[in-house]
Amino acid sequence: MKRKLVIFGLDMIAKLAHFYFSRDSNYEVVGFTVDEAYLLNQSFSGLPVVPFESIANQYPPDEYNLFIAIGTSKMNENREKKYLEAKSKGYSLASYISPYAVCDSRVGENSIVGDMTVIQPFVTIGSNNFFWEQCFIGCDSFIGNNCSFSAKSVVSTFAEIQDNVILGSGAIVKTSIRVAKRTLVGAASYISANTKENGVYGERNSHFAGAISHKINIST
Repeated sequence: MKRKLVIFGLDMIAKLAHFYFSRDSNYEVVGFTVDEAYLLNQSFSGLPVVPFESIANQYPPDEYNLFIAIGTSKMNENREKKYLEAKSKGYSLASYISPYAVCDSRVGENSIVGDMTVIQPFVTIGSNNFFWEQCFIGCDSFIGNNCSFSAKSVVSTFAEIQDNVILGSGAIVKTSIRVAKRTLVGAASYISANTKENGVYGERNSHFAGAISHKINIST
């Protein structure tokens, strides 16, 4: 029998979580929850929405699991806050590991491992981490808590990713590098030296060469 699951959130991340858990997991999504101040509709994706403040009245923690589906706002601190609130209410937090991923290390609570992601053996991984599609996490690396890894981002062997880090799409962390707490790494960036706490690292946008694509011969 599938375990019953309630998802916190009413946006794209919650919609994706609903899709993944419903597609191929041991959970049945039965409803959504959000803070009462943001409860504008009584249903979402065809399921009821209840206030988080009184969630236990309808979905008691001894019968239901929660998943906190909040994105990267405030360096994942909003997701961290709701994760801790859910724990304080007595809920167990579900995790989703895609059957199309290779995950050879233990993943903590309230985590997502997306399609075609590879997590090698001997990785230490905390809780409340989102690994989106085609991420690569090298063996013997360390992942803290409350992190987000965008599609195709790479953490190399022996690297250390501390809490509340965000890696943009295609970002790469070199072998044995330490990424400090609350570091934001932009898309396609290459981190080859230890970062500083609260640091922002990114590549410049591509240079505009002019509206001349019709003049360029790219035939083989």
